[in-house]
Amino acid sequence: MACGYIVLILRFSLLVLLVIVALMLNLCLGAVSATPQEALQVLFSPSLAHGNLTDIIWQIRLPRLLCAFAVGAALAVSGYLLQSLSRNYLADPYLTGISSGAALAVAGAIVFNASFAALPIVALIGGLLVSLLVAFMARTPAGLSMTRLLLAGIAVSAVCSSLITLCLTTLAGAGRVQALYYWLAGSINGKGWIELRTTSIYLIVGFAVAIIMSKPLRMLSLGAQSAASLGLNIARVQWTILLTGVVLCGAAVSLSGIVGFVGLVAPYVARTVFGRDERMHLCASVLGGGALVLFSDLASRTLISGMELPLGTLLSLIGAPFFLWLVVKHKDEVEA
Repeated sequence: MACGYIVLILRFSLLVLLVIVALMLNLCLGAVSATPQEALQVLFSPSLAHGNLTDIIWQIRLPRLLCAFAVGAALAVSGYLLQSLSRNYLADPYLTGISSGAALAVAGAIVFNASFAALPIVALIGGLLVSLLVAFMARTPAGLSMTRLLLAGIAVSAVCSSLITLCLTTLAGAGRVQALYYWLAGSINGKGWIELRTTSIYLIVGFAVAIIMSKPLRMLSLGAQSAASLGLNIARVQWTILLTGVVLCGAAVSLSGIVGFVGLVAPYVARTVFGRDERMHLCASVLGGGALVLFSDLASRTLISGMELPLGTLLSLIGAPFFLWLVVKHKDEVEA
């Protein structure tokens, strides 16, 4: 038992170290490079003269990397909650259509010149409506069908994408269309302290509720009948989990646009590496999702000099093969 705890502590420490490395690389690398020592001096002694490096780190890189970490953590926890709710590793905010619904709502709000402060609420409403629609179509007498959930999510995502395209091409000017298309492809470019402060309240509330729900999640993993016999209010817990997942997904979409597969990869790795403790899964999902988006965002702005690649595209190149591997590995669950 003690040996098992030591192994978990070592694994968690390595995950924390991975996040620290990702944070430092994002802080140091870019068009203007800095050594780790210079970056840390700017962070802890911003009043000292460091030239343009102070403005670059404090006004561009630091808020951007915090936004990237927040997006990854939010999508990872949202995916973990949806997987726990459906009791299937293949559930994901992107695949179940929640991201697309939130993105459609946000795109419409931007076209009509809504303030950024309203975007998380708009994304929440859009994601919630789509999640309810998908869940309704996936209902069976025995509960949610994973096959129907994925098919409904894919179909609804296609409809949302078509509506986004129609909305942008008919209601927006050429410059706004280009900017919105780039945002919908997934990007944290240009995000700063204002955007981070606006969405932080939704993220903090979502993470707090997810931690509080760790015990009900463990009871729910035993099956609905067993959980009910232990006194768990199944309906209330399921709705709380769903709403929390939608809130986190909506907040992430308002920051980064559509970023797929983070909510699939990070929770699966957390479950595989960190045993059966739900609180450990949630913490590992936060760190793993944050690290995944941090490294991907770093690659998006450094792989090609003078050009920034869409964050969502890079993550899809990682996540889509991973999803196909999961489909093959868990084919019995998909066919259920």
